[in-house]
Amino acid sequence: MKFRIGRILVGATALASAALAMTAGSASAAGWDHIFGPNVEGSSGVRVYVQEHGDVVKLCDTKADGYSAQLEVYEDGYSNASYYMTVTTGAGTCKTHRASDGAKYNLDENNGVSFGFYGKGPESSANWENND
Repeated sequence: MKFRIGRILVGATALASAALAMTAGSASAAGWDHIFGPNVEGSSGVRVYVQEHGDVVKLCDTKADGYSAQLEVYEDGYSNASYYMTVTTGAGTCKTHRASDGAKYNLDENNGVSFGFYGKGPESSANWENND
């Protein structure tokens, strides 16, 4: 009987560990205020993550297709880009900028922010009101 209880405890521990690992993965994606990615008509192989507090912008190349992930960040319209980002290191790699990296990365509060991002295919875009 002891042997059977031991197997049950080992199985329960493994199951709890797997559940914890799955929860941790979900929580990291949930930590972003905005996630923009490829849509059916837009650019593929690009994902953009944004945290408004601290103006953190993360650009990731998500597809091994020979194209770099590129991002243009605009404040209040599409007239002049505040800054550009490019990930050239291949699928599964990312590049991050935050307000603490310098003045051009510190996006104005209570102002519209727009992105143009692309990899393979046409440019996709997204925008939001930066309230943080």
